[in-house]
Amino acid sequence: MDIRTITTKSRIEEGLLSLLEKKEFAKCNVSDIVECAEISKRTFYTYYKGKHDLLNAVEVRLIEGLEESLAKDRETLTRLERIPSAEEINQLADIAFNNTIAFCNQNKGAFSKLLSSNGDIYFYQKIIKVGNHEFDNRFPYLFHEKKMMLNDSLTLRFIRNLYVHGIIDILVLWSRNDGLIGTKDVKRLLGLTQTKSPLELVNLYKVELKFYHNEKQLL
Repeated sequence: MDIRTITTKSRIEEGLLSLLEKKEFAKCNVSDIVECAEISKRTFYTYYKGKHDLLNAVEVRLIEGLEESLAKDRETLTRLERIPSAEEINQLADIAFNNTIAFCNQNKGAFSKLLSSNGDIYFYQKIIKVGNHEFDNRFPYLFHEKKMMLNDSLTLRFIRNLYVHGIIDILVLWSRNDGLIGTKDVKRLLGLTQTKSPLELVNLYKVELKFYHNEKQLL
């Protein structure tokens, strides 16, 4: 693929994402997209069959990038020789999601717009599907369970649901709050969500809240 094609397709993608800032995808048409991208319809149809084809192309790129980043981060876990403690899992969060966080940060605008009320209501479920697959791949390294996973186990499905939704929802929250949450905070939360119960997290929040009020009083 030559540089002109890559540039044009990127321009069209950006046109769609810009449009989603002010209009629901269901109410968008090709004319709206080409206007935002500042291209002709002829150029648009050179690369895409329609708006759904374009949306799918954007989402496929993001999903594939997410899968590749998670796979790179997973290599860190393959070197574990024993079951990690909760403290070690907290520390691992700094490197076990490093590439993933970098990719999400690089594409934060795209994730934010597609996950917004103007975006694709099915995109979140596509991300969750990636998360479920990654959980199954990481499970043996985190728990050293070499036997076949009991996929019909209600307990395992519940654990997977908590683990995956906890991590994905942190990344989604991060994408929607640009500038309010830094990458260090994201890594810290990713570690906590894997090792702490909801009650422990509430207690941690209370400590932070108390610290915040003390700081405000000193100002």
